[in-house]
Amino acid sequence: MKKILQIGMTSNYGGIESFIMNVYRNIDRNKFQFDFVNMETGGKALAYSDEIKSLGGKIYNIPGRRENLKANRNQLKKIIEENNYNFVHNNVLTWSYSDGIILPLKYSNSKVIVHSHNSYMNPGMYARRVLNFVNRRLNYRNDIIRLSCSEGATRWLFRNRSAVVIPNGIETKDYSFNPIIRDKYRRKFNVENKNVFLHVGRLSHQKNHDFLFRWFKEILKKDSNSILFLVGDGELREKLQQKAKELDISSHVKFLGIRNDVKNLMFMSDAFLFPSRYEGLGIVLIEAQATGLQCIASNNIEPEAKVTNQIKTIDITASPEKYVDLALKGVEESRKSNRIKSYEEVQKAGYDISNTVEILEGIYSK
Repeated sequence: MKKILQIGMTSNYGGIESFIMNVYRNIDRNKFQFDFVNMETGGKALAYSDEIKSLGGKIYNIPGRRENLKANRNQLKKIIEENNYNFVHNNVLTWSYSDGIILPLKYSNSKVIVHSHNSYMNPGMYARRVLNFVNRRLNYRNDIIRLSCSEGATRWLFRNRSAVVIPNGIETKDYSFNPIIRDKYRRKFNVENKNVFLHVGRLSHQKNHDFLFRWFKEILKKDSNSILFLVGDGELREKLQQKAKELDISSHVKFLGIRNDVKNLMFMSDAFLFPSRYEGLGIVLIEAQATGLQCIASNNIEPEAKVTNQIKTIDITASPEKYVDLALKGVEESRKSNRIKSYEEVQKAGYDISNTVEILEGIYSK
């Protein structure tokens, strides 16, 4: 059996966490075993902890870097030295954390994977930007395996070095549109006769909720029968709740927090709004397309995310008012289209999890 240590999961139910778990659920666990490192501060559990354990995975809880950098490093070193992993798989957004790369190369025979999951970073993260710059020297090494979720993520992290692009696959058939669940959820949330807009993403700078809220305010001016659901949590939650009040849209904006029924919320919705400042790929865009939702997304998303004709892109430097009609047209198109077969287009584009697992099993088998 090949043993793989996964580094990079957090307590957030985000894109990286979703990707790793989609793989773990579908990989041949008689041949490949995943273990996980939890570096979250304050004793927070990893996302999907119970499921990880039920699938046979081990979770190592070690101090967060901000809590105790020396203990973080020493405990990770011990895990790597004592467990003979075939691979240490670093799921990263930047080069800012290097111990998951340096320690296994120095103290074990493990092969090291660096997997890029983003195409930019928040310009306000000064310390992380410095560390990213300093640790970029690791990109010159020839003894790491480079993976990415898109060509943009390759260019961002690896510059002129090549990487194997791993599609952020999903269980496409599970996202086949279900009109019964749609009706059930629309009754549950009392939105049977409303235009339902959905956004899924961490409440953070990257996801550009400032634009989203100003955009939705303009939508309400033209159609007050609209409602916006936000799925996700993050450091900007309180500020965004206050922003919604300031814009006088709070009665039409619902903060749902972290959910385990995102797929059903997509069935319920009429259009998916996604004005991110940057994305490695945006796995939720793949999921939304599989459910047949019309998606209006930032033109900063990677081209690989456009796997159907359901995605329209917008310039987030322009006035949100410019895209009100496009959003309302998306509602109309979602309602009149045959959403049930949309998952097949996503499947044909190579984003079924079976394809992703096949590629990764090939890499882990070497």
